[in-house]
Amino acid sequence: MELTNKCFGRCFNTLKEGEPELLNSFFRSFDYQGASYSFLANFIWRTDYAVGWDVVNGYLMIGRVYEDEEGRQGVISMPLTRTGSYDPVSLRDAINEMRCRMRAVGAAMDLVGVSGHMLPILEEAFGGKVDARHERDLDEYVYEKQKLITLSGRALHKKKNHLNYFLKTYTYEARPLTRDDLEDILRLTDTVRAEHDRTEEQLLSLAQEKRAIRMMIDFIGDPGIYTVGVFIDGEMQAYAIGEMLSEDTAVEHFEKANLKYRGLYQAVCSEFCKALPDTCLYVNREEDMGLENLRHAKQALRPHHMAEKYICTLTDQVELEGICAGEGERAGELAAC
Repeated sequence: MELTNKCFGRCFNTLKEGEPELLNSFFRSFDYQGASYSFLANFIWRTDYAVGWDVVNGYLMIGRVYEDEEGRQGVISMPLTRTGSYDPVSLRDAINEMRCRMRAVGAAMDLVGVSGHMLPILEEAFGGKVDARHERDLDEYVYEKQKLITLSGRALHKKKNHLNYFLKTYTYEARPLTRDDLEDILRLTDTVRAEHDRTEEQLLSLAQEKRAIRMMIDFIGDPGIYTVGVFIDGEMQAYAIGEMLSEDTAVEHFEKANLKYRGLYQAVCSEFCKALPDTCLYVNREEDMGLENLRHAKQALRPHHMAEKYICTLTDQVELEGICAGEGERAGELAAC
């Protein structure tokens, strides 16, 4: 059960479509090395995960407050910098402000999805009072773009055979998607969903994904968004949608293909990578969520490296009590939620 809107509003602002210019100034100023560190990645999931934001002490905070069987919980991602650098003192103050807001509504706070290369920044701000837990299921697979295009090398021989079969067997057209393709995209998404037996939880997740895809389509054509559709006999049978995360790395947010066509997944991945700019060297294909089949498929493509992700708990609770004690009337308002 999600926290009440009143209480959520005390901790965060609602993420709105009209704010990408402000938020992108934070997302684009630093290489966070994570698929979730973009405006779009947060915007398209904002409804299902109640994602909100606020600028605190010069840092952009993205997070949520929710309730589950263990009680009220609060999480934020790694605070984002607008200047391209981090100051340990101001970062500590900003994070503590969010912790006080969470504390006032009865929620402890963790930092989630923290990229491994950013742990030293947190540790400098909080000394040795950071409990960082590696979450293997959230690690993201990063591949060399050129290898995804050609599937060259002995390790990718089986994947290359699938691609070659597709190229020899089918005549197809690959082109960028437009907003006019929305209905075909949703139709294909339903087709792929129907190809497998799903648990109730998986069906819910797929329904959420479909809503996110629908919102992503609204941004097709914007700079930095890259798409491809693969059409056989004039009908869309595969698509991929992604964006640039940094100068040399893209992320592929969505990829769907009709399993009726052997090699189509390899083909749509290759075509998506061909559509990316020359400056792009790597493609982040996100995490495997601990799903065995998905992990096997991602490992089989031989990633160049893994972008490790951590959940961080700050352990300076005694000091935090003193910091939060000064909240006064505002703390009382938050607690009333």
